[in-house]
Amino acid sequence: MSRWRRRYASVEAAALAGIVCAIGWSVSLRGLTAGPSITANAREIARYYAARDVGFEALILLQIATLATIGFMWFIGVLRSRLGNDAPALTSTVFIGAGMLSAALIVCGMAALAAPAVLLEAGGKPPDPAAVSITRAIAIPLLAIFAPRTATLVMLSTATLGRVTGALPRWLVILTYLVAAVEFLNVTINEPTIYVFPAWIALVSLLLLVRTRTGELNASPPM
Repeated sequence: MSRWRRRYASVEAAALAGIVCAIGWSVSLRGLTAGPSITANAREIARYYAARDVGFEALILLQIATLATIGFMWFIGVLRSRLGNDAPALTSTVFIGAGMLSAALIVCGMAALAAPAVLLEAGGKPPDPAAVSITRAIAIPLLAIFAPRTATLVMLSTATLGRVTGALPRWLVILTYLVAAVEFLNVTINEPTIYVFPAWIALVSLLLLVRTRTGELNASPPM
């Protein structure tokens, strides 16, 4: 049992969970944002939700998002336990708190995007076009304003933890600081903004996985 516990708490496990999270969030976000834009008229909205299986597809995407979010919580939990021992308590606290808040904002944003399709699937009636526009308007600040800026705290604290412990190479620490600064100062609400955080999670996860495979980073937790 202790061997399995060590394996689940290893950096390798965190890297795999991070990859699952990055792929799952990206797929879910791409699928849910593919619906009518906020500028769509009532006829376009009605035509979209009249299509077959729209509600079922939304439920599947939400299931994928749920699994991805669990992977993210595993990712930050293992990293905090493995990389936070030598870091200031404030940095570790911000890392966990910002991670949980970012996940909550992303989940809420995706729920808002999926709400009209869920109504169609669960209630058997098409959503009101005005309500669809409102739910997408709610999703925009959640996914393109609040979540990205909260995610920068995760990125900055991870870069700090990686710098202090030496778990992350210098180039990735510097790149993370730069990307986080640009993301935080970004005032646009363009869709590509929401994919920056999943892409960064994938990059960090892949690098951690490579470093554990090559022996540059101990994959097993301390006894």
